[in-house]
Amino acid sequence: MAGVLVIGSLIVDMVITAPHLPEPGENVHGTGFAMVPGGKGANQAVAASRLGEDARLMGCVGADAFGDFLVESLAPDGVDSTLVKRSQDVPTGVALIAIEEGTGMNTIVVDPGANMALTVEDLDAVEPFYDMVGIALFQLEIPLDVVAEGARRAHDHGLVTVLDAGPPRDADLDLLAAFDVVSPNARELADLAGREVRDIKSAVRQRGYEPVVPTASVRADSATAVRQDKAVPLTAPTPAPAPLAATPEATPGPADLAGNKQKGQAASDKI
Repeated sequence: MAGVLVIGSLIVDMVITAPHLPEPGENVHGTGFAMVPGGKGANQAVAASRLGEDARLMGCVGADAFGDFLVESLAPDGVDSTLVKRSQDVPTGVALIAIEEGTGMNTIVVDPGANMALTVEDLDAVEPFYDMVGIALFQLEIPLDVVAEGARRAHDHGLVTVLDAGPPRDADLDLLAAFDVVSPNARELADLAGREVRDIKSAVRQRGYEPVVPTASVRADSATAVRQDKAVPLTAPTPAPAPLAATPEATPGPADLAGNKQKGQAASDKI
């Protein structure tokens, strides 16, 4: 594989720990405030780079201090930020995260900001880079038309296309047709399908996918699914327990590729 292209989000995570999550109207004193770089797209790009791949990120941040912070945070991990657009009109996306001490329960409010200023026309800038990469990673924290068109173009250039199907927003199952590998949990798949999904394996098979391995959360209600007609040239990371379907080859889900920049987790296995 020549490298990894990520088309996705960059968000500043503002995190604070509290003894308990506040009720409506309640003021709770917290500790340990931290501002950390995040966004599903940025996390995936950093993880791919830490896994030893040449990683390039396309996204959009504001022309502000938070945007500077996010772009600068990519450099130590060697992520190419050439394709990160700077919006003069919309501020950088932010997430306000409160974490409850002891339980880890949290509440998150996200303003996607400049992430939603990425356009289909911006994808023209990717054209010179397709020959340099072998896989394209997407999420749903940017405009859905950009996701769909970006995946179509990547597919046309022979790239393996991978979707971390969250958050689903107003997407539907038709969007999955552009992807070789899709990783939803049960909640995300239900939102995509517009109904409750009781059997995640059957649901993804109806869309022409084969369940392969659980996502990194190792829950029975989440899985990575690979198109039944597509041989995806990936190697598995450390084997996950309890695969959802017996298959001769295990394929890592996008959650396995998404790094936790806040915790600084190192990655050791090749994509």
